[in-house]
Amino acid sequence: MPPSPKKYSPADRGLHLYAQDGFAVLGVTVFAGLCMLVVFFSVLAQFGLLARIGPGGISLAVLLILLLMAGVYQGLRRIKFRRFRTGVKDPLFMRAFMQSCYASDCGRIEKLLADRQKTPPLILNDLLAEKMQSIIQTDARHMVDVLEMFCKSGLKKNKDPVMDRFFHTPDSYEEAPLPAEFEHVIQAVTTRYPSLESALENTLAARAHLFTLMGDYLERMPPSAEHVAYINRTYRYHPPDEETTRRIAFALDTLKLLEAYTQKELRGDHLDRHSRLAAERIPRLAAAVSQYKAAFETLVHAYETVPVEQAPRANKVASRMN
Repeated sequence: MPPSPKKYSPADRGLHLYAQDGFAVLGVTVFAGLCMLVVFFSVLAQFGLLARIGPGGISLAVLLILLLMAGVYQGLRRIKFRRFRTGVKDPLFMRAFMQSCYASDCGRIEKLLADRQKTPPLILNDLLAEKMQSIIQTDARHMVDVLEMFCKSGLKKNKDPVMDRFFHTPDSYEEAPLPAEFEHVIQAVTTRYPSLESALENTLAARAHLFTLMGDYLERMPPSAEHVAYINRTYRYHPPDEETTRRIAFALDTLKLLEAYTQKELRGDHLDRHSRLAAERIPRLAAAVSQYKAAFETLVHAYETVPVEQAPRANKVASRMN
C-alpha cells in the first residue's frame, strides 16, 4: 500500500519548485520590474530630480523596485500553485512537478546505472557507502570511536548521502514524508480529476517499491556478532536499543567490507556473497527505477489528455489525507 500523503517535510517544501514556475511567472515579473524602472526614471527626469537625489538615492530606489519585483514574483507563484491545487489544468506545470520529483528521487542512482564503467558490485558499494554514512551520522553521531573509524577510513564521504532512501523498510517508508510536489499533485487529482486516481496510486506504489527494495539489508547482510558485542561492551552504561545496535554494527561491517574491497583484499566467500548480492539487486533496482519513471510518465500523459471533472466527496487517495 502506498504511503499516506498527509506527511510532508518542511525542508522539502519549495526545494525544487522554483524551477517549475515557467516563463509566464518570470516574464510577468521582469516586465513589471522594467515598467517600474521606466516609470521611475521618467518621473525623475521630468521633474529634474535625477541630479538632486544623487547615486545613493537612485540605488535605494532601484533596491526598492527589486524588492517589489520579488514580492510580485512570490505573489504570482502563490496564485499559480493555488490554481493548480484547486484543479485548474496546467500540463506544463504538472510535468515540471513530476520531473522535479523524479530527478530528486532518482537522479543520482540513474546516473550510476547509466555509467558503463560501474559494474553491479561497484554500484552496490556506492549504495552501501551512503547507507553506512547515513547510519554513522544519525544513529552513531555521539559515538566518538565510530566517527573516528569512519573519518580515518579514507573512504569517500558524500555531502548528502541521499541513496540511503532505497534502504527503507515498509514501516519506515510509511513514516517518511512525501516530496512537496506530490502534495500539490494529490490535491489537484482529488479535487478535479478522480479518473487519474489509479495512475496516481500506481506512481505512489512504484515509488514505495523502489524505496523499499533494499529494506531487508539487515537480513541479507546480517551484522557480525563481533561488532554487536563491541557496541554493547563499549556503551554498556548507555546502550542503544537492539535495532539501533544492529544498524551500527552493519555500518561497521560495511566500513570493513568497503575498505577491503578498495584495497582488493576481499576474497573467497566474502567476495562471492558480495558479487551474488550485487548481481541480484542491482538489475532489480534498475527495473524499479524504470518502473517508477514509466508510472509518472503515464500519470502526466493521462493528466494532459483527461477532461476536467468534479471529484466525488470521498475517494481512495483523498481518504488517506485525513
